[in-house]
Amino acid sequence: MDSNLYLIAAALASGILGGGGIGFLLKTRNAGGTGLVGIEASTVAGRGAFALKNIREGATVERCPALEVTDRDVGGELLNYVFYGSDEKKRLVAMGNGMLFNHSSTPNVAYYLEETSLGPELVIYALRNIERGEELFYNYGDDWWSTRQ
Repeated sequence: MDSNLYLIAAALASGILGGGGIGFLLKTRNAGGTGLVGIEASTVAGRGAFALKNIREGATVERCPALEVTDRDVGGELLNYVFYGSDEKKRLVAMGNGMLFNHSSTPNVAYYLEETSLGPELVIYALRNIERGEELFYNYGDDWWSTRQ
């Protein structure tokens, strides 16, 4: 076996056997690069996004690269994890932790779409000061709920 492959295999095995494994990667890697968001069991349902540090009002919580697709490209369970795109027939698939923020009618974060040189990104920002450990919520909007009645 090539020595580099051996080292990679050994590192992976020690991480998995040591309890790190994929969960360790999810907690330490952040697609948005802010290091402010961790994923844990939600207080409302399934998984949720939580503040790893105190976050001040107006601060960028996460930048999520997004892929814009047509509404026909999205179905099944994925329908619950996409955002409205640039028009009524477009949807955004957010990368990173952006898909795992739960809904609240009193949200503590919001988002906007920004076009960058690498493509669209959802920018999630704090609506108020957020304390470390607090679950992060945005409002899914009336349209989202009306399609699930």
